[in-house]
Amino acid sequence: MLRSTRHRIRWVALLALLWLCWAVGLGEAQAGATLNIDEVIGKTRGWTIGLSTSMGGCIAAATYEDRTTVWMGFSSTKSKAFFGLSNPKWKSIVPGERYELQLTARGEGRWRGDFKGVQLSRENALLAEDLVRDFVVDIARAGALFVLYERKTIAQLSLSGSMAAIEALLDCQKDLAIAARSDGRSTEAAGTTARDGVKSDEPKSSGTGFFVSERGHMLTNNHVVEGCKVLKVVAVGDAARPAQLIARDATNDLALLKVDATPKDVPALNPRPRVGDSVFVFGFPLSGLLASNGNFTVGNITAAAGLSDDTRMIQISAPVQPGNSGGPVLDQKGNIVGVVVSKLDALVVASAIKDMPQNVNFAIKSAIAQNFLDTNGIETRSELKDKALEPAAVADLAKNFTARIECR
Repeated sequence: MLRSTRHRIRWVALLALLWLCWAVGLGEAQAGATLNIDEVIGKTRGWTIGLSTSMGGCIAAATYEDRTTVWMGFSSTKSKAFFGLSNPKWKSIVPGERYELQLTARGEGRWRGDFKGVQLSRENALLAEDLVRDFVVDIARAGALFVLYERKTIAQLSLSGSMAAIEALLDCQKDLAIAARSDGRSTEAAGTTARDGVKSDEPKSSGTGFFVSERGHMLTNNHVVEGCKVLKVVAVGDAARPAQLIARDATNDLALLKVDATPKDVPALNPRPRVGDSVFVFGFPLSGLLASNGNFTVGNITAAAGLSDDTRMIQISAPVQPGNSGGPVLDQKGNIVGVVVSKLDALVVASAIKDMPQNVNFAIKSAIAQNFLDTNGIETRSELKDKALEPAAVADLAKNFTARIECR
């Protein structure tokens, strides 16, 4: 989490005050929006996270070696995002003028669009507003961004720490929504409510899990449930249900939950994944930003071991994001070959080898998961499915036994 619990009361009160200001008309400043941070909430991976009255929501900013500052954030009043760039060397930018830029995001394609010149305190900037939220996420997870104006590269950015900034922005937006629901309470009242122990319904963090027995046992990562006082499970099309933590294996990063529910289907665990096999990942990444009914990605098993030849893992090329942890990796027949656990920190590696690794992600082998379940007396499905399915059919199957896990 970006902020500790003892700081949360202060920021909820501040957010309530800012929301009141926006509600009575300061939000109309959006027409003359500029890029600024009125109040700093915290810092993460080189990014400053804060609140911007002018932009009407939460904002993140980071300055890179060539002095280019990247600004991104979400509006509190509508499901839109903004993205901006500034550099003191860009003397020719005229506030109010339009500039067509091309953004080339490594691994995510190209985007061409209109930016407008805006005036900052010490420099001018280029700003694009009313963007689809997914666009900003795609840019953030690209790992590298090339900015071109009139076919000339004006910035080349690594976007180091950008996904951590997205997570922090989501936390900020949730706090902003809490303040909005206070609906007119004063700052003092909001602070008193928090001190009196009224807790938000918003989850502290979230991950993914999947059913492994007809009795409602669910498998996920240990790091998904670590430190949680209350656990809830939200299956696609179902209400949130309380979950009980049954067992943990910190060494192999596995955890077993029990939910009072009967899953629509229970998958079998395939203990013999092969390098080159097609695999599919289903989960609930970036909860609150991406689709709440799950995300499905496609790739291959690229290695039979993880980092430093860790034989407990397989390496996969299917894209994963924060929130995929604990989710199933399925083969082409709908059997489980692994449990999503981590992704390579591409930016750290890039700084060492001067090249950007792509789609290097890891999953705990199903054999390790099976041993964990056997140790805890969980009877799993033994018969493997043997009919190859189309990807869409695998996705439909995964929805029947995969759920979002909310940690409070």
